[in-house]
Amino acid sequence: MQLLTHSAATRRMSALPRTLFVALAARAQGAKAFPSMDPQDRHAATMLQASGAEVQTSAADHPTVMNVLWRTRLIKQMGEAFFEHRPRSTGVNLGAGLAHYFQWLDNGSNHWIDVDLPEVITLRDTLLPKLPARCQHKALDLTQPGWWKRLGLQHHREPVLLVCEGVLMYLQPAQVRTFLREIGEHAPEGSELLCDFMSPVGVGHSALDHVPGHETAAFTWGAHNGMELASAHPRLELLSQHSASEALGWAGALNDMLWTPWVGGPLYGLAQLRVSDD
Repeated sequence: MQLLTHSAATRRMSALPRTLFVALAARAQGAKAFPSMDPQDRHAATMLQASGAEVQTSAADHPTVMNVLWRTRLIKQMGEAFFEHRPRSTGVNLGAGLAHYFQWLDNGSNHWIDVDLPEVITLRDTLLPKLPARCQHKALDLTQPGWWKRLGLQHHREPVLLVCEGVLMYLQPAQVRTFLREIGEHAPEGSELLCDFMSPVGVGHSALDHVPGHETAAFTWGAHNGMELASAHPRLELLSQHSASEALGWAGALNDMLWTPWVGGPLYGLAQLRVSDD
């Protein structure tokens, strides 16, 4: 997946934020390769065009595109289930990038906060249309302890839905533990965290390894399974774990059967964690 940027805003971005265009392009164009997984994103194509970033894809990019579409569909389903039981709760996308989940999860009563680094939030404000008052953008560094309070979440008593995709694998292991502990220590009981993870065998690689000379951030953290994430704090429990191989049907199930004994879990997965006082 080759990224060509034509605007000053995108050229100034560092290697890590530039990877967010990969997910945006997958949601905007991925249905061409995987029509059954089309997320029906109403904004992705317009945002990609307005950004001035030209993304050229090939067959070698299909696994990355499939992973993005797979996790998008799963997060949407889990988010809908959460708000069905807690219609007035708040959702928070931690490291939102250019994803816009509120277009799918807005039920007319809930609230939403998209959180990312200042330069990414500035780009979001530029590319997205005017948002309803119940949806906010907040600039924050999630690697700095105390972010829960700085987001104003300490006043929430109702369960909160937390989404974190495409973020943790770019952090250092100690930063991931601190991030998860922040949630375990402060989130109200019944809150849920939906986050993706990759196997430790992927550490040192990047999403664009197959593109010669393409600068992108390397993965620096991995987990064997969702239980490793839950072990970061006593209040975190694993509700479910999913493997991206599910998108491949029986072939994916066979692939997991072959890999799991060696790596202890999926090569790329998504964990659903709940905050519990039990």
